[in-house]
Amino acid sequence: MQIVAHQRRLSVAPLGWLSGGLPLVAVLICTVWSMQQGLVPQCMPLLEGCTSVSATGRHGTPYFIFKALVIPAGVVLMAFWMVAGLWCLDLRRNLAGITLLCAGFAGGLFLILYATFLGSDGPWYDWLRRFGARMFFALTAFAQLMLTAATWHGLADRRPTTLRIMLALCIVQLGIGLASLPAPLLLDDPDAIQNLVEWNYGLAMLLFFPAAGELMRQQGLRLGLTARAAAETRS
Repeated sequence: MQIVAHQRRLSVAPLGWLSGGLPLVAVLICTVWSMQQGLVPQCMPLLEGCTSVSATGRHGTPYFIFKALVIPAGVVLMAFWMVAGLWCLDLRRNLAGITLLCAGFAGGLFLILYATFLGSDGPWYDWLRRFGARMFFALTAFAQLMLTAATWHGLADRRPTTLRIMLALCIVQLGIGLASLPAPLLLDDPDAIQNLVEWNYGLAMLLFFPAAGELMRQQGLRLGLTARAAAETRS
C-alpha cells in the first residue's frame, strides 16, 4: 500500500480584500440607510463630521446589517493576521511576525466586541463598546505598521508600489492621530473633530487591507492544503 499526498494551494489575497471590504461596505450601507430613515443627519461625514461611525449602525435596520457584516469581518481579520504573521516568519522577521500576529488577532477580537455591544443600552455596555473600538484601532494600526516594516525589509530588493501604498496609509493614520491631539483645544466643536478623525482614520486603516492583499497576490502567497490517501499497489 502506498500513501499518496494531494495538495491544493489557495490564494490568501482575498483575506486582505475582505478584511477591508466587509467593514467598508457595512458602514457605507448603514450610513446611507440611516440617512434615508432620518436616524443620522444627511451630510458628508468624511468632510463634516456630523455623525459618528457607531451612530450609523445603532438603530433600526442598519443595526442588524452592521452586526451581520462587521462581526464576520472580525473573524476574517484574525485569519488575515495569522497568514500575515506566518509570512513575516517566512521572511525571517520573527519578532515582527509574532508581535503583529498577537496584536492583529486581538484587534479582530476587539472589533467583534465592539460590534456585539453596539446599540446596547446601559453604561457597562457603552464602556465595552468604546473600549472595544479604541483597542481595535490601536492594535490594528500597530499590527499594520509592523507588517509594513517587516515586508519593507524582507522585500528590500523588490519593493512594489502596493507596499509603498501601505506605507503611505500608515503615515496618513499617524498624521491624523497627531493632528487630532491639539485640535479640540483650537476648534469649537470637539464632537465633530472626533467624528472627522474617526471617519478618516478608519478609512485609511480599511484601505490598507486591500493593498496588503494585493501585495500578497503579487508575491504569490498561497495556503497549502495537503490530503493524504492510501492507494493500493499491485505487483
